[in-house]
Amino acid sequence: MNLRILKPVGSFFESVFDRTVSAAGALVFIQVPAFLVQYQQRLGGHVDELALLIKKYKSAAAGNSRTVEEYIGLHLQSDVKEFVSTGRIMADNMDRFTGLSEALKNLSGSKGLTKFFYFIKDMDIDICKAAFKNFVPGISFHFDTLLYGAMGIIVFMSIYFVIKKSLHFIISIIRNH
Repeated sequence: MNLRILKPVGSFFESVFDRTVSAAGALVFIQVPAFLVQYQQRLGGHVDELALLIKKYKSAAAGNSRTVEEYIGLHLQSDVKEFVSTGRIMADNMDRFTGLSEALKNLSGSKGLTKFFYFIKDMDIDICKAAFKNFVPGISFHFDTLLYGAMGIIVFMSIYFVIKKSLHFIISIIRNH
């Protein structure tokens, strides 16, 4: 059989596959801005809920002529183990509020790739899992979407290129032996 006939067919299918990989990379990566928006909304919800809880702590502390820090300290220094555990919960909620508020400020105040790096730096795993579980794919028409799409093409095509060249190398070694 003449292999010259098969070469254009193989080249055609390779170029179709090449473009498919490129498009897949763009489609996957353009979901990043949509995911970040949905993550940010969940993060904001957690911050809002913790703010309401801390407001209740402050109100209870003020009702006893104390600051919230003094109020939590009284719980932590109590001889009653149930009060100590409640004090730990309050202190943990205060710390979580501070951390999540900072993460929300960083995320909402940034754009482009900076937003992604703040997301990675400040990511809360539980919130991220919940956002991913309920993620609704979407495409926004912002510069960020174009940027992530281009990155997706570059990443997927780089992986494709490495795999393709590796296979060519392996096949050439096998043919030579």
